[in-house]
Amino acid sequence: MDLMLSGKNILVTGAAKGVGRGIAFALANEGANVALHYQTSEAEAAETARLIEKAGVKVVVVKGDLASFEDVQNMRTRINRDLGTLDAIVNNAGYAQFKSFFQYLPGEWQREIDVCLNGVLHLAHAFVPDMIANNRGKFINIVGDSARTGDRNLIVSAAARSGAISFLKSLAQDVGKNDIQCNTVSLGLIDQGQNFNEATLAKIIKQYPLRRLGKVDDLTGCILFLLSSSSDWITGQVLSVNGGHSMVD
Repeated sequence: MDLMLSGKNILVTGAAKGVGRGIAFALANEGANVALHYQTSEAEAAETARLIEKAGVKVVVVKGDLASFEDVQNMRTRINRDLGTLDAIVNNAGYAQFKSFFQYLPGEWQREIDVCLNGVLHLAHAFVPDMIANNRGKFINIVGDSARTGDRNLIVSAAARSGAISFLKSLAQDVGKNDIQCNTVSLGLIDQGQNFNEATLAKIIKQYPLRRLGKVDDLTGCILFLLSSSSDWITGQVLSVNGGHSMVD
């Protein structure tokens, strides 16, 4: 099935490794040009870009802190110069601290809010006007399921990402007239080589009706679909890829 992504310019944030890298590879295999964002994983980003180039597509590596609007503006300048205006954004970047709320010092939560919520606003404000001018575009934001269900040990990042879900729903209403779709993908736990001991892993897996953690490949198909023309009448939605861990309307 041709997803009609060949030649499209797509930004993937947090793409140096893990889920982001998997998405970038999947896009390159469909013929899309990739703007590959990283913040600190420079060596991994360079290696990912090298592998993507083997697919015969264009790749531009951009560094930036999504919490900084200036950094995001600089990313836009570089991408527009070296790749062209974007057709789509897949925001995979995030930041979370795993602890209960009362273990935070006052203000220690700000970084999570700045990355997980303000980072989405920064990307939209910098890049979506070009999509409006072109009367086409797609914005996909990836969150963890805690944004929908809550999690006492991910309390701040969950709140920030819940805000990002609401923001994208409202943005979808605003830019739908310009044929721009804005959707959220909500993830269960993806196996990215975490060092769980056997007992902990068994306890986690019991929470999933499909009795396993997710794989990166379980996610990429959903992302490719949302970026394809087959999803052009889907906007303002939250799609769950979570092995049945949570079943929230």
